[in-house]
Amino acid sequence: MSFQIRRSRAPGTFSALLFALVLGWQPLDPAWATMDTVLASERQSLADSCREMEFLDGFAREVDVNGDAQPDVLVDYGQLKCDGFQSSFCGSGGCTQNLYVQRMGGAYDKVAEFLAHDLRFDRPSQASFLAVLHGGSCGRSGAETCYRRYRLAGSGVQGLHEEPRDRWFFAAEPAPVAMFEAASGDGMRLVCEGASVRIHYGPTWMWNEDGSVSDHVRDLVKPQGRLEIEIEVDRGQATRVPFSIDEGSRTLLSPSLASDQPFFAQLMRGRAAVFHLGGSLEHMRSFPLKGSSKAVGGLLGNCG
Repeated sequence: MSFQIRRSRAPGTFSALLFALVLGWQPLDPAWATMDTVLASERQSLADSCREMEFLDGFAREVDVNGDAQPDVLVDYGQLKCDGFQSSFCGSGGCTQNLYVQRMGGAYDKVAEFLAHDLRFDRPSQASFLAVLHGGSCGRSGAETCYRRYRLAGSGVQGLHEEPRDRWFFAAEPAPVAMFEAASGDGMRLVCEGASVRIHYGPTWMWNEDGSVSDHVRDLVKPQGRLEIEIEVDRGQATRVPFSIDEGSRTLLSPSLASDQPFFAQLMRGRAAVFHLGGSLEHMRSFPLKGSSKAVGGLLGNCG
């Protein structure tokens, strides 16, 4: 489904709303705080570039940037036809993407504009998200993907570090955590809780396109309220771990596990870990353990 805007139409109620908007970006009137006002602002900003505009499915979609239960909006210019061309605002670095955050009272603020291949809203509880960028954004060749993390900061966003992909790393702040992020988007985090450790496991099969938890996963968790995933290190004896859905981090969350369990020592020494659910290939994931000795060791040394 799509709809088309032609500039030659006679002014009406909708046009009056457009003329009432100030050129450039201004926070939207809370009285008009709906997806339509975001689209109206986008039409206004595009008016000088496109004689005809067609917004395709996915041009504007609801996302959750900061976990406050108020829907935010991501606008993807890859889903825009400008004078009949769909790639007008795209290039080797991806497509223009505008991010709007809904504030208290309902008004939307445009907090960022990216030229990106993808924006992944994977940590709303931390008000942070991952941008998949052209390699040049990290000072490397375009063929190498750059991953940068951003977080909300006042009326804009703040860039954080580039996250390593396909290897484990340790971060001491804001809380000790050992993490693995795959280029595919799958990942896990081991997080200290006193002297214990919890596993946050986020396979891509559990997400909808907007980063929310899929109904498929919710059905898997029913009726017992959890699902058991077998974890094998170097094809050794499988460790069965129950997981529940953690809405805050949008991951599967294990119970508290004693930090001296043999499983964590296996992660430090092994070469690969396989996560699988009921023998299903759809739910099977294999993670290399490169860097796990230092990362998991750093975590365990900080727990308790």
